Amino acid sequence: MAARLYRKPLFLAGLGSAILAGLFLVVESDAASPAGQTPPKRWTRFELSQTGTAGDVQTGQPLVLDIILGGVAQGSLPVVAICESVLFESQTATLEPDSESSGLKATLTLEPIPMSRTSIKPKAARIQVTFARFRQDRFERFMRRIVYVTLDRQEVPTDNQQPTSARSEDPTPGEAAPDESQPDVLPVTAEPLAEEDLMPLAEPGQGKAYWHHVSHLVSRSWAKQVREVRRGPSSETVKVRFRLFSTGRAQLIEIEKGSGAREIDEAGIHAVINAQPFPPFPNELGDDSIDVHVRMRTGLKPKPRDVQQVTDQSGGKSDEPPTTPKK
Repeated sequence: MAARLYRKPLFLAGLGSAILAGLFLVVESDAASPAGQTPPKRWTRFELSQTGTAGDVQTGQPLVLDIILGGVAQGSLPVVAICESVLFESQTATLEPDSESSGLKATLTLEPIPMSRTSIKPKAARIQVTFARFRQDRFERFMRRIVYVTLDRQEVPTDNQQPTSARSEDPTPGEAAPDESQPDVLPVTAEPLAEEDLMPLAEPGQGKAYWHHVSHLVSRSWAKQVREVRRGPSSETVKVRFRLFSTGRAQLIEIEKGSGAREIDEAGIHAVINAQPFPPFPNELGDDSIDVHVRMRTGLKPKPRDVQQVTDQSGGKSDEPPTTPKK
């Protein structure tokens, strides 16, 4: 399993078009869960088992997905995870106690559904994970999460190319059921890149320059994506998180906090997907994958802001998993 690296939060404000009020990118720090909270909030974490440090997932190949659920007692009834996708066969697995995460864990191998020769190769797979307890030959569903996995290595698009539409992966009205832990769901970000965006970074302050560059790519992608769904002068904010690998591959893209508008949430997901490929990590960032959080907002154009190094004093959010570094 690819290792994860945690650092103090790094906030970057990206400059966007007149419809982008703010884009903030955060490198996740190691934060403990609040103590003494009753009852504990439910949280989930997804891992890709077979990608190594590259983070690449090949179209037409099985996908090995680790699913970790926290804040839920095992109890006498089995807790199961049901995975569904238009690109993979449905799978159901029972979650078992996991000492490393202090939660419940299951590993599923998702088998690809064969595609016809005329099918358009998708950039990402949308995977819906439903958690349920099994009682008397039926599932009692209690939580749902949606995560996106990007496929293959994407070519660098030109500025003349339009962002990829997500309509083939849109959920049906029945899938939009409310979720008690995270009511507004769906993944993020999209944006085409020009080749000159991938020039090597300057030596001084490589880490700081790198996150500025990533913020710029996502900001530009977000501006193009959200422009297609704007309906009037309003302000919505969507927060997306994803795993960034040392090769520049973004994986496990999901909504961390929804905007309340499905179109805006979808724009956020595809802004990240289409912003790829990101440049590889500079040497000082190492080879471990990093959890990144991006907040995108519609509204007026923001004033320029500098990168700030901020120490996390909140102790972490209750609906997020304990962030224990993995090797």
